[in-house]
Amino acid sequence: MSSASAPPAAAAATTAAAAPEAPPISLSTLKARYPNLYEVYSQLSDRQLECDEMMPGDPTPIDGATGLATKIMFVDFTEMHPGDNGNCPMKANSDANKFGIFLWKMLAASESGSVGGDACRMFDALYAAYQDIMTLGSTAAKFDHLLGWTTAACRHGIESLLERGDPYRNRLLFKSIAEEFKKIFKLDTAVLGIDNGLRDYAITWCGHLQKMFRAFKKEHGQYAENYTFNYIYKPRPTKAAPAPVNVAAAAVEKASPPSPSPKSVAHGPGVKKGTGQPKVDEDEDTNAPKVWEQEGWVPRSKNGKQKSPNVIRGELQRYIDKCNADGTLTQTKIIEKMGVNSNTFRRFMDPKTYKDQWSALQNGTYWAAAKLLEEVKYVEEKAKKSSGGSAKRKASSSTAGEAATASKKSKKDQAMELINRINAIDGVSDDSVIYDSCPVVVAKIKAFLQRDGVTKAMLLRALGDINSNSLGRFLSGKQQDQCGNVTYKKAYVFFEKMRIMEGEAKSSKRLSNEAQNPRGFSTTKARGYVWMKVI
Repeated sequence: MSSASAPPAAAAATTAAAAPEAPPISLSTLKARYPNLYEVYSQLSDRQLECDEMMPGDPTPIDGATGLATKIMFVDFTEMHPGDNGNCPMKANSDANKFGIFLWKMLAASESGSVGGDACRMFDALYAAYQDIMTLGSTAAKFDHLLGWTTAACRHGIESLLERGDPYRNRLLFKSIAEEFKKIFKLDTAVLGIDNGLRDYAITWCGHLQKMFRAFKKEHGQYAENYTFNYIYKPRPTKAAPAPVNVAAAAVEKASPPSPSPKSVAHGPGVKKGTGQPKVDEDEDTNAPKVWEQEGWVPRSKNGKQKSPNVIRGELQRYIDKCNADGTLTQTKIIEKMGVNSNTFRRFMDPKTYKDQWSALQNGTYWAAAKLLEEVKYVEEKAKKSSGGSAKRKASSSTAGEAATASKKSKKDQAMELINRINAIDGVSDDSVIYDSCPVVVAKIKAFLQRDGVTKAMLLRALGDINSNSLGRFLSGKQQDQCGNVTYKKAYVFFEKMRIMEGEAKSSKRLSNEAQNPRGFSTTKARGYVWMKVI
């Protein structure tokens, strides 16, 4: 379980050893007070019990009142909480502490599969908690639970959510929590029954969450999303009153000869044309987020209206066609660049999926495609501005061949680096049981060969220098008639390592094969040239 370092004042909430210990939220209480969070917990419980059936061992303890598991992914939800610590304003038996610890444990119990799956489960838990918070009657109760929500997110770290979660949904959730805090901090919290010490404690945790987002962006750079948490209102400085006019000075200035007009100023290299003012590099602040990276950004047409999913779909298809025509990017590479999976992409690109086209806004491909297209437009416009006279064009044309060669070489280098990283993955034996059929492995090979820079020769070397004829026979085989081909086992092991490296979850077909056929597919050719599957 990942965790973020807590601020000094917060450590007391979890390290206190004073008696008496506080009981956790019971599942019956969870069902009555927090129905949305209870529903997500039920899903985690069902998943745990299904795992128990597949991997028999010590039975998971069950809550008698609800029939749900009380221990999920080794996280015990019946464990007592540490007692109060006098230095911590958040008391052990408070709603803030109990709610925060329970949500924290749910985030930990969500870490049970791939990074993408963990991200989905974490979001479900955090969003359900937010929904329950918004049903609470008093402002003080909301404040306590918002504090618990924030401590849970900070203590856990939610790295999977920040890395692979849907950026649009994440931003909406973080903004909603921050806005609730902002509303409360503008009020007189003492009148609401909120202790000043607890208020300061909440501000500390909100600041910690804000720093956590920044630290994650700094660590992962351009591959991480920009998230903000503006939790407190900061008034703008008041404008200074205008200085009194000096009548005498004004008269002297009027009598003096006029200053040269902008057109009369020499246009030197450091002067902006037509202004006489120093040039300013428009891209000087390279760390500033671009328009499409800013919170709340929406793709808009020239008339100011939000672009519909049909418009984005059309623009994306034209971009894919253009890239395929000039050989710059394949569709697979574009999908990877957007950070969405192929199933999500296919659902979005098929207009028949949605009765109402605006329902496609819930598909992450809409926002990922809009950002990609905006970025492409920005880069193209910047290139046009930077490309100047004929001398520049001649210089660029003379080096075009060299640039293309360098680009091609760079793609090959990247492909080799990818293959080396895949083969470096440990934990997959060369004698692994095969749970993918020959057609599935063939599809994976063909998809891999479509990646930028990947060649058939590279793949042959990556699979242990197998013969090209063996690969050709395997690719042209029907069903399982090539199960004895050496390519079958070696390719399966290679793509299993790639799946683990990329954090992809097992497909539903793969899980079904594991359950129905634990011994896997046969790699032995039966007599009479009939290919058999071991049962």
